[in-house]
Amino acid sequence: MNDDLRIGDALRREADAHPVGPAPVDEVLRRGRSARSRRRAAVAGAATVTAALAVLAYAGVEGTHVSPSPAPPATAPTPSASTGRPGVRTLQPYEVAGIGHGVQMVLLPEGEQNYVVQDGDIQQAIATARQLPGNNIRPDSVSGGLSSGEGLVHGAFRTDSPPARIVIRVADKEYEAGVLSLRGEPDWGTYYAFPGAEVMQRGYAVTVYAADGSVLVQDRFNAT
Repeated sequence: MNDDLRIGDALRREADAHPVGPAPVDEVLRRGRSARSRRRAAVAGAATVTAALAVLAYAGVEGTHVSPSPAPPATAPTPSASTGRPGVRTLQPYEVAGIGHGVQMVLLPEGEQNYVVQDGDIQQAIATARQLPGNNIRPDSVSGGLSSGEGLVHGAFRTDSPPARIVIRVADKEYEAGVLSLRGEPDWGTYYAFPGAEVMQRGYAVTVYAADGSVLVQDRFNAT
């Protein structure tokens, strides 16, 4: 309604300014429509800016409720006696390694594939073993032993390629063996596992795997 009043006022002003001839009604209406369009555009533009500011304000408020990204997990320390092969530990000569169930194992540089496995005080056993020749097994083979008290199987391996893992099989069950290697002598080492008392009646098989999954050595040891 305000726009119609403005147009009427404009017509009267044009009539007063042009006393001779008809008032330029068409020109006045065109100007009125143009002014109305400019006002609508201005209002629409203001509404768009207001909506944009509202979206930004909403995003800012929402951003205050976003939980921060969790920190990356701490990197686990690398064991000092790592060989780069999972499940294989490298020992210094005469270093005592706990292998579980209170049992300890030591690899000796004297002799061939010479090691000691024992619970309790192991120092006297090391002194005795230093005077012995060790296993002296043939190339690409494994030795085997049993300890009835802990259900422990253990032995030495001798291979051209260092093994990546050793698996013990008792009947239809498999056990991942721990593997120890003597620093500076990668062609031999020891293995151990605790399959329990069942091994005393059933015996066990040993499979030595290379890093590519191929079998380096495989052998079976009967129960005593």
